[in-house]
Amino acid sequence: MPSMLEARKVRMEYERRDGSKVLAIDDFTLDVHKGEFVSFVGPSGCGKTTFLKIVNGLMPPTSGDILLQGRPIEHSSRDRAMVFQEAALFPWFPLWRNIGYGLECAGMKRPEIRKRVKPYIELVGLSGFEDVYPYELSGGMQQRANLARALVVDPQVLLMDEPFAALDAQTREMMQAELLDVWGQTQKTVLFITHQINEAIYLSDRVLVVSARPGKILDDVKVDIPRPRGLDVKRSAAFRDIEDHVWRLIEEQARITMARTKTHRDEDGAALEV
Repeated sequence: MPSMLEARKVRMEYERRDGSKVLAIDDFTLDVHKGEFVSFVGPSGCGKTTFLKIVNGLMPPTSGDILLQGRPIEHSSRDRAMVFQEAALFPWFPLWRNIGYGLECAGMKRPEIRKRVKPYIELVGLSGFEDVYPYELSGGMQQRANLARALVVDPQVLLMDEPFAALDAQTREMMQAELLDVWGQTQKTVLFITHQINEAIYLSDRVLVVSARPGKILDDVKVDIPRPRGLDVKRSAAFRDIEDHVWRLIEEQARITMARTKTHRDEDGAALEV
């Protein structure tokens, strides 16, 4: 099966204001097939978000190749859409205009936008809230709107950077189940970042474990658990076995990150960026 997304020896190096260099990711190599749900887990600062920004065309890698359907990614495009941790909805727009904002930027007229966003509002379970303003919506509802806003432009790849991190535990679990339902209906290719191991396993076909900085892929863990998955699958023996394996890998990398942070403390005891 041909790959939807290919990354070959992708390397990203930053230059700090003081002129020193930081290597964020190194030798990032992977293939993602059409319709796959792939999650990235790893310690803070390991380059997960950096990689998503490269895929989204927001920054070029220092070296290496990244291809979407065989073509180099050189800039942002509507064939990729990002869902961030914060919904970042415009408070002065009703729900339908927030969801259709990308279409409005592309020049579509408002009557057509309203018609276009309707099925996506239905898809994420927000029918009846079309004319409601963001302050009238719960956090979970705002994130559903955020997801619909990404889907309405019909991207080939959906990039999700800790989209449920700001939600309470119960809402987060419900949003996980709803995301799987939406993904099952749209069959989008998804790259998903999370710090919750069980969230990654529950959602994904594969979980990519990323090392401490510079980020490299330590393991590509196949989640061989049948779909559809109910939330109760998290209590199964097969699920716990995968969770234990991934946790052991991340625990070791987190210790490396903590040791580096401790080493790079300033004279006042505040942790420096490493």
